[in-house]
Amino acid sequence: MRRFLYCCAVFCALFILSVGGGPGLADAPPTTHPVYPQINYGQGPRAAQIKRGEYLAKLGDCIGCHTTAGGKSFAGGFALKTPFGVIYTPNLTPDKETGLGSWSLADFTKAMHEGISPQGQYYYPAFPYIFFNKITTEDLSDLWAYLQAIPPVHEVNKKNNLSWPFNWRFLQLGWRILFFHFQKTGPYSADPQHSALWNRGNYLTNSLPHCGMCHTPSYYAISKNYPLAAPIEKYAFSGNTVEGYYAPDITGRLLKNVPLPTFANVFKKNQRIGGGGGLQGPMQEANRNGLQYLTTNDIQAIYVYLQSVKSQVPPKPSSTNKSVLTQGKTIYEQYCTGCHTTGAGGAPKMGDAAAWNPILKAGMATVYQNAMQGIDGMPPKGNCSSCTEQEIRYAVDYLVGQKSSGVPANRPPPIQPLTMADGQRLYEQHCASCHAKGVSYDAPKVGDQATWQPIIKQGVDSVILHTINGYGRMAPRGGCTQCNDAQIKAAVKYMIQNSQTGGDYSLW
Repeated sequence: MRRFLYCCAVFCALFILSVGGGPGLADAPPTTHPVYPQINYGQGPRAAQIKRGEYLAKLGDCIGCHTTAGGKSFAGGFALKTPFGVIYTPNLTPDKETGLGSWSLADFTKAMHEGISPQGQYYYPAFPYIFFNKITTEDLSDLWAYLQAIPPVHEVNKKNNLSWPFNWRFLQLGWRILFFHFQKTGPYSADPQHSALWNRGNYLTNSLPHCGMCHTPSYYAISKNYPLAAPIEKYAFSGNTVEGYYAPDITGRLLKNVPLPTFANVFKKNQRIGGGGGLQGPMQEANRNGLQYLTTNDIQAIYVYLQSVKSQVPPKPSSTNKSVLTQGKTIYEQYCTGCHTTGAGGAPKMGDAAAWNPILKAGMATVYQNAMQGIDGMPPKGNCSSCTEQEIRYAVDYLVGQKSSGVPANRPPPIQPLTMADGQRLYEQHCASCHAKGVSYDAPKVGDQATWQPIIKQGVDSVILHTINGYGRMAPRGGCTQCNDAQIKAAVKYMIQNSQTGGDYSLW
């Protein structure tokens, strides 16, 4: 039975590939950001309630996930892409046919506290009800009042486009049994051993803003590429990687020597603690959509609470009896690959001489200093807050292929061009399950020239970019999270070569 429940948890968790269990791979960032709608607050107690609800909606960044690029605010349709299809966020406006207009406050409370729809269906954990479960009933009433006051938008909810068996919602049951016990965790109850300010900070940090979804490592299945959207409490707020960006350690370890104004500037001025440039990635978006509206008192409350958090540090790779090069490689593979193999956040890729040459011209002392203190989108010490300065140097040496003296040594082996045979092997391992003849999925089949002809006309560059970024029901990189760009290119070339009417793409 326990094995069955674990398998259920694995199935449902594979929907949430972000970090850290954060938001999944989604639509390309919109050219214009979501805008909060103008509403008529009215007068008296009702107006005050709606304004409180608006503040709560901003703290939860509801608009960020429930507004698609170019769409109406809160009307849903935002695509969360996974290796097994797409989950679309629903319409939150009070439209009676397509939104929440036919819901009651009780329906809304059950959805937020228990993760169950009015029809009795389990929501996927991409909707962070594991955190919303802690919201007080009074705050839920205020939030509901605001959502009922925003302009209704008639926008039909899109159906999730998920492959079998991941479209079976009952598989959520295993995850819920293992990780979600709503009767025990919410709503939030104040701890009389602490001050009102501390309790306010505890409540905010662990409910609507759902800080732990990014800043706390999650249990995972098979590898960290498949987080279970279930925070590991003993590592609470100790840091995590989300969508290639590092969500830093925000426990008392980091904040004990950070003054309150510096902490406040994270939200008010998008400034990273400890230097390293401004905020980027998911935190920048969270600030823009919501956290910038935090009141001075609430910022102080969060600061007081986080300073008191004393969670464990996730173990870093053991370096016992390892050579300097091996230690550097081990640290790099656990903490640095999220950015330096993909280029996320503008990080120079490993082996990219054009990107590294101007950096190395400044000298290794400067490179070490930047790695320790942070620069641009890179936080201090990269991902490894527990690493010593010497360990950071080892990782840098491995990454750039140089010793501390600056003498080239132990450079990574040159990348060998991939052949059509390599492309065929990669295709058979990662692509044939959808693109082979006889498979029921609607992906274009290798050898089907009529289907491939208009695709190839878009240009090989376009096809490769679609494969890397995801397109339609196809997940980014075709679901092969460990494949690099060169491998994706080789697989695409093989498929095109065997599906075209003329030309030799092996030389492309």
